[in-house]
Amino acid sequence: MTKKILLIIGILAVIGVAVFLIFNSKPQAEGESRVGFSIRDYLPFGGSEDSGATAPVSNEEKEGPTVVSTNQPVPRLRKISSEPVAGAIIFNMSSTSLVRFVEKGTGNVYEAKSDTVAIQRLTNTTIPKIIRALWLPDGSAFLAQTLIPESEIIETNFVKLSKSIASTTDETLTPFSTTIGKLPTGIKEITIKPDGSKIFYYIAGGLSKWFISNPDGTNSSQIMTHPLTEWVPKWVSGNIVIMQTKGSSESIGYIYSFDVSSKVFKKIGFGVSGISSNPNADGSLNLISSGSPSPDLFVVSNKNASSTKTMVSTLAEKCVWLKEKSPSIYCAIPNQMPGGNYPDVWYKGLISTEDFIEKIDLGNAMLSDVADLSSLSDQKIDVVDMSISPDETHLIFRNKIDGYLWMLRIEE
Repeated sequence: MTKKILLIIGILAVIGVAVFLIFNSKPQAEGESRVGFSIRDYLPFGGSEDSGATAPVSNEEKEGPTVVSTNQPVPRLRKISSEPVAGAIIFNMSSTSLVRFVEKGTGNVYEAKSDTVAIQRLTNTTIPKIIRALWLPDGSAFLAQTLIPESEIIETNFVKLSKSIASTTDETLTPFSTTIGKLPTGIKEITIKPDGSKIFYYIAGGLSKWFISNPDGTNSSQIMTHPLTEWVPKWVSGNIVIMQTKGSSESIGYIYSFDVSSKVFKKIGFGVSGISSNPNADGSLNLISSGSPSPDLFVVSNKNASSTKTMVSTLAEKCVWLKEKSPSIYCAIPNQMPGGNYPDVWYKGLISTEDFIEKIDLGNAMLSDVADLSSLSDQKIDVVDMSISPDETHLIFRNKIDGYLWMLRIEE
């Protein structure tokens, strides 16, 4: 009888302790999920076998906007992402340069400004493992490309940012919500019209099929079929898309002009081994680098195929065009060019360069130093995906070595 009484008292005591802990635990925060709560979490025997598991997270995570801010002065060169970036855009709002960028791992969007070191998180939408993000010029939306797991098939989604509507019950709302639409599967390359109204893309099978559509994929129309399946397109102005065959040191590459309205397709310039090209805004000039142990950089007239060798050795895609009347460019120039067959060794990540920025006045054959990136950052920076603000006061670029995004204030 005594053992039974003691057993009952013991059971009541355990239940009493459990009830006490439950009612005196930390109150649930507004909007906090209680999914996965178990009384075993409060008992001395340990949690359940699934206690380490987390509840599924929806695309819209319940996290507030992340704002990283200090009172520090804005450095001339600064790293503005804390994770590898899939794509970025720089645009102007009044006299301020704004940068919006997408994290590769999460798909979250962040914003940096030229007049403050604050970095603000704009969205909570999770789009994991983005390999590339291409922004509309005004920063209102982007095209996110991902790989289907265990395959090489590319999926493309149009992600539109919309101002969030403030709510008195939701203190964790980010400044923007997102609307996601799906484009056709298998898009290999995309280029966006400079005014952001249309996109050009192609899908490759036995042939490459060329399309134009609205940025969200609507009103799609096939406009061309071509036997070659490896292209680098760039929409320059009006209806003109410059088409470059993908470069390799093992083959001769060419550049073509394609009118998406008249469907006129014509070769421009001349063939180059290991070609890398970068046309200016109206398509009248082209920077071309050749594949060799030390790539030479040329400027080519697309009207008459005349060419002029510049004074620097770099890849054409490490440059951006300025709007000056005398054709001028900013280029990332390697301090030393490691040996190898270019551009293949660089594309494959077999080598990396340590770059500085120079301005090149192509019309007057003049060079001027802009920034020594290693000195300003204390890091090795291999510039890729460089772009310039519309007012030409700031450059942004990724470090090809780690994928982080940098912003440089231009001082002349």
